Formats: sequence, C-alpha cells, structure tokens
Amino acid sequence: MNPELCGVSLRLREKQSLYHSLGQLVRSGVTFPAALQKLAPTSRGRLRSLLRQLNHAIEGGSTVAEAFAAQRPTVTEMEAGIVAAVERAGRLDRGLAQLAEYFGALEKARASAWKKAAYPIFVLHFGILTLGISTLVGRGLEAYVTETGSLLLLVYAVAMAFAFVVPILSDGGARSAVMDSLLRCLPLVGAIRRNFAVSRFCSTYEMQLGAGVNVMDSLKAAGRASRSGLIAHAVARAIPEVLKGEQVGALLARGSAFPETMLRDFSVGEQTGRLDEELARLADEHRRVALSKLDSLAEWLPRLIYLGIVGYLGYRIVGFYAGYLRQVQEITDQIK
Repeated sequence: MNPELCGVSLRLREKQSLYHSLGQLVRSGVTFPAALQKLAPTSRGRLRSLLRQLNHAIEGGSTVAEAFAAQRPTVTEMEAGIVAAVERAGRLDRGLAQLAEYFGALEKARASAWKKAAYPIFVLHFGILTLGISTLVGRGLEAYVTETGSLLLLVYAVAMAFAFVVPILSDGGARSAVMDSLLRCLPLVGAIRRNFAVSRFCSTYEMQLGAGVNVMDSLKAAGRASRSGLIAHAVARAIPEVLKGEQVGALLARGSAFPETMLRDFSVGEQTGRLDEELARLADEHRRVALSKLDSLAEWLPRLIYLGIVGYLGYRIVGFYAGYLRQVQEITDQIK
C-alpha cells in the first residue's frame, strides 16, 4: 500500500479519463512510462499524484502490473488484476479500454441517478420544512428548529450510513462466498454484480491463456479479478482437480457461481478447442447485460426513492390532520 495515496480515492470520471487516455496513447505506440509522463502535466491533485507514483514505481524496476498493485486502495483489486492479465498477454491497450468503459458506465449511471433523484430529494426537504409549520405556529421557532432539524439529521445520517456500508458490503462480497451469495439475492444489484464478475473472469482468463500462462495461474488471476467470493471459492475448489487432469468447465459447474448458459458455452469451447473465442464472447456478452441492468437501476432507483418520500409525507399529513381532528373533537366535547 502506498502511504502517499492511503485513503485517497479517485472519482469515477477521473478513472474513466485516466484509463481512456492511457489506452489511446499505448494503442498509438507510446510506451507506458512515456504515456504517464505525457499525462502528468495536464493532471491535477489526486490523479497527478497517482501518475507520479506509477511512474516512480516503473522507473524503480516494477512492471506495470506491480506499479498498479502498489497503489491500493486507490487502485482496486479488480483494476490491478485486469492490468496484470493484459500486461502478460501483451494487450495492455485492450485492458485499459475495458476499464475506461467500465468506469464510464458507472459514472453515467450514477450521474443519471443523481439527476433523477434531485426532485424527490427536494420534495423530502420541502415536506419536512412545511409539515413543521404547525409546530412553528403552536410552539414557537425553537421547537420548530428542533423538530425539523432532528428529522433532517436523521435523513442525513441514514444516507451517510448507506454510503459507508455499501463499499464494505461490496468488498465483503469479493472475499466471502456467503456475502456474495446474499448480495446476489438483491433485486437488480445482484444481477449487475454477477454479470460484471462473470465478465471480468472470462476476460481475464482469456487474456491469461492467450499470453501462454498456465491454466493454474490463469484461473487464480481470473478468480481474483472477478471480485466475486463465489467465483474465487469455485476456482479454489477446482484447482486440485485440474491438477489431476479434469476439465475446468465441468469443475466450475459444481455450484452456483456461474450461470448455466455461460458454463455450457465454456464447456463447448473446451471441447472444440476454441475456448479463447468463447471466453471473449462471453466477457462481452455479460458486460453488455451488466451495463443494461445498470441503466435500469439508474432509471428505477430515483422512482423508488420518490415513492418512499411521497409515502412518508402522506403518512405525516394524515397524522397531522388526525391530530387536528382529535383536538377539534375534544373542544367540541368540552363545549357540550
């Protein structure tokens, strides 16, 4: 772990831009160290610091993969795994392009979700401030500020807790098969995680085999790059049997880590000697499915937030009028 970058993270847009630019330069024939040096003068802050550390590591004798791996946690296990796979395969430009597409899709989905969530968030704040007017009129400004402030703080605390817990769950799913299984049960989110994981596994495995890496090391690298506890567990369970000469496809089918259709196509590729083609196709197919579902999540999440907010405000309004009617009834009873 690099102490200079410890606790520092790049925005999705910054990562997308970084990998896109590096990929374009490498594809045009520029060496990777030269590409880093070309990007550094036009970069700022955290990105410039990362470029400097990568360049320093490579000048010290590290490979590109080792340089990226040393930048954790700024560079994730997934990124380091993919870079390691494509460097060994001599297809660094392709891996960088895949990472650029991945982070670009995440940034697009997040931006879309925030844009569509703006109105529900406004409605929530407006409703909390408006529904407290009765407190302002009946009990004064101090009571109003206390009541509305407490509600807003509760909302912010829940949002912050959610933002804190999500990365922890994601990391847990990458290391634990049990956690990964639970996360896969989540509507949409589970399918997105699974398809991205399968895509990363297939892509990394295909590039490792294409570089002439042995099956054992290829499987291990693909399992790490998948960021899936279930897939990593399936790989670890398969390796002893692979050493005995068993085919990989049949071993990976023992469990629920991979979709049935993917396993069938994988096995056909092994039988026909065209596994590299099948892996490349499967990686692209599952990546497209994951991106499509990510778009759906960005579309529906704000709607669900809006429905929840409207339901909460409706509950508060009904409660307000129910209390008002009780007061009227009490007054009427006293008059009688």
